[in-house]
Amino acid sequence: MTAHTDRSWPQYLDALHASMQALSVRDLEGRELGPEGFSALAELTCRVRQAKGFCYLAGNGASASMASHFSADLAKNAGLRTMVFTDPALLTALGNDMSYPDVFSEPVGWYMAEQDMLVLISSSGNSPNVVAAASAARRQGGAVVTLSAMGPDNALRSLGDLNFYVPAATYGLAETAHAAILHHWTDSMVRHP
Repeated sequence: MTAHTDRSWPQYLDALHASMQALSVRDLEGRELGPEGFSALAELTCRVRQAKGFCYLAGNGASASMASHFSADLAKNAGLRTMVFTDPALLTALGNDMSYPDVFSEPVGWYMAEQDMLVLISSSGNSPNVVAAASAARRQGGAVVTLSAMGPDNALRSLGDLNFYVPAATYGLAETAHAAILHHWTDSMVRHP
């Protein structure tokens, strides 16, 4: 994968715009939803909020930062009950005592209920701990929403009730696109009383 550090600012904006324009939103059966995917996400989130369910968010690295950021925004601005699994003691205990691929799936198994949703963020879509969390959420009967990028055949892209995929070629473009998607979601929930 090329870092594309030689891109000018206009070229970077063009690449970001092209990635965002090519956004794919599919359901669990693989049907393309297009922009209606955002409406489906808002409806799902409203159901979770009305049921007093939780929205769990998880990711690694920059995606973990986004999970924390949007967990706070959704709780503060949209009245959604949220939780992330980024506590250092929890991550290191599970990583050490079990395995790093279990650091999200184990707490999902403890906490997630049918009225809850899990939002998984992964640029590559192939992080074993994120993929395992999707499977754990399915076993618990909760809803799963995924955000992925890079390769169109990444493992995470087909595991959610709603799957947001951006064909971004770099981590920077993927993370920027994911942040825009998450901001749009948060803003839409503020407008939904």
